[in-house]
Amino acid sequence: MADLINTRFFARVERSLRKRLNNTNVRPHLMRAALHARNEDEFMAAAARLLINTQERQDWLASWTARRQAEAHDTTPVELDTTPASLDEPLQRNFGITPDQHDRLREALAHELGPIADELLENESQRSDSVSELLGRLESHIAGEAQRARFRDSTVSSGLQTDA
Repeated sequence: MADLINTRFFARVERSLRKRLNNTNVRPHLMRAALHARNEDEFMAAAARLLINTQERQDWLASWTARRQAEAHDTTPVELDTTPASLDEPLQRNFGITPDQHDRLREALAHELGPIADELLENESQRSDSVSELLGRLESHIAGEAQRARFRDSTVSSGLQTDA
């Protein structure tokens, strides 16, 4: 039931586990967990099993319990994008973004997320069909509302034209 897991919530869980597992790619395991989970609790239990140490697993789940209760309105069900990108698609899409705007976008994202910004920008650029979709995908990786607002402000000031 992949449509039960909010994509923003999924991205936050993935980022949290990557931090704890020394940047190990956990996405395939989380996708499988999301597909088989009947609700978010089952998804979280499956995600926690990626942590070997029992105490670390319990601490991680406890930290997420508090976060989920505080942000219950952010976990409304939406469908996950599980469609693989075609190998024939171009590696870089531009959407009318100039190289200067691309650099400013990368800098704004790096300010909020750190060195992973380059990788995220490249990956999400390949998956997006428009500027607004790209910005939405990038925002989903930013945890706090204040950080997302700061990122939005910096993208507007860089002159990115959304196509919505």
